[in-house]
Amino acid sequence: MTATSAQHADEVRRGERFEFGKNWARFLSTLTEERIALAEASLQKFLGAARLDGKTFLDVGSGSGLFSLAARRLGAKVRSFDYDPNSVGCTRELRRRFFPDDEDWSVDQGSVLDREFLASLGTFDIVYSWGVLHHTGSMWQALDNVKPLARLGGQLFIAIYNDLGVVTDRWRAIKKTYNNVPAVFRLPFAAAIIAVHESPAILGALRRRDLAAYFRTWTEYARTSTRGMSRWHDWIDWIGGYPYESATVEAIVDYFAKDGFALERLESRASGTGCNEFVFRRQADLGVFVDSPVPKSRFLLRQYGRRLQGPFSRTDGGYTGRRPESLRGTPPECLLLFRNGELVAAVQPGGDGDTIVVAPADWTTEAVAAMQFDIVAASARPFAAPFQHHSGFMYGGSMPDLTSVADNATPSGDTSPVFVFEGQRQLPFPHSLHEEIVRYGGGRFSHWSDHILFSTSDNSDPRTNGRVYSLVIAAPVASAAAAQ
Repeated sequence: MTATSAQHADEVRRGERFEFGKNWARFLSTLTEERIALAEASLQKFLGAARLDGKTFLDVGSGSGLFSLAARRLGAKVRSFDYDPNSVGCTRELRRRFFPDDEDWSVDQGSVLDREFLASLGTFDIVYSWGVLHHTGSMWQALDNVKPLARLGGQLFIAIYNDLGVVTDRWRAIKKTYNNVPAVFRLPFAAAIIAVHESPAILGALRRRDLAAYFRTWTEYARTSTRGMSRWHDWIDWIGGYPYESATVEAIVDYFAKDGFALERLESRASGTGCNEFVFRRQADLGVFVDSPVPKSRFLLRQYGRRLQGPFSRTDGGYTGRRPESLRGTPPECLLLFRNGELVAAVQPGGDGDTIVVAPADWTTEAVAAMQFDIVAASARPFAAPFQHHSGFMYGGSMPDLTSVADNATPSGDTSPVFVFEGQRQLPFPHSLHEEIVRYGGGRFSHWSDHILFSTSDNSDPRTNGRVYSLVIAAPVASAAAAQ
């Protein structure tokens, strides 16, 4: 047994790690040509290429080996590694079945937390790590470690669990419990969890007298799953998947932006517990910032804002910076300034039409250099009592003039550009399900018809907690309201 295998076995014995490899070994018995084709289609879709001929592909945490196989069938030269010895065995089995003795596909055991091992691999055109790095026990270190593996101009395709606050905490407790109960109880424990979460769908099918439709969600899962997995193995992987960490879309984008990675594609699960999927393109060296707006971000700034880049000039009227090209010509009163993510006010024009004031003249140069400045084309308005208490942690207020841009009024799939602020900070969970606002609160909110339905950051009563609430309305809403 290698030192890596021994460390893995010890973590499993102590209930600190799920045996992903054993689950993948069972999955391989269900592998079909259709599922392989779905995996190939997933890579083609996200990487924006029909073929990968001439590309080098690194599979970080290869799991079942399915996506290593897909990349190899698309023409890439593949290197796969995993921390779990059974996952290594699965990947080697797929190589044996489909590409025996292939010199363009190598499979190793290794850890993404082992920088010496990673340094021996070199750089790659495509670095792929789907649903892996949040299971290492040191997610941020793992995320940092994969950055140098992508060559300049190369792509990085990762998937990381979405952070939903208290909901995420609850699932972490479930996962830890699964790994700590005796093995004989794990199957009934998992079945109970699945039954609780599947019961609404089952009851709905019974009401429609179409239970067969529910069973098809299991039997035909591979046809609808873009990753070619089976529903049962996905459930077990989800319930057992521990260690378990998560992050917001914005945190991941910012973490890679500071080291030269531009966001190229995003599939966001902003209101769900699944994985957010990212494809980055490495455009610059480590330490060089690349600004990437985040489409459909749950944060106003990352969806609509633009980062201001220094240097900032000190004038009698304050420190000034140049507007981003995309916001040139927008009237100052239609722009809001943020410092370190906190709403300040409408921007003040600088000495000419292309500059704005970002900080008072009496600030030190060091303080300005340490501050992050963003501007966004938006307007702000008070959102004040009387608030109506609906149920649980959910309160609401009526905004009839914004009805046309509510979450339920956009058949194109766009979400409302109305964001709720508590003091200077945005509440973090827009477009939330109403039942989750009621049950969990924690800054969840929704713009539904003529109402803003929300919970406070600490689940206090907004009618008595003494805080000031406001709405920030991105430019698309301002134009829509003006057209009414």
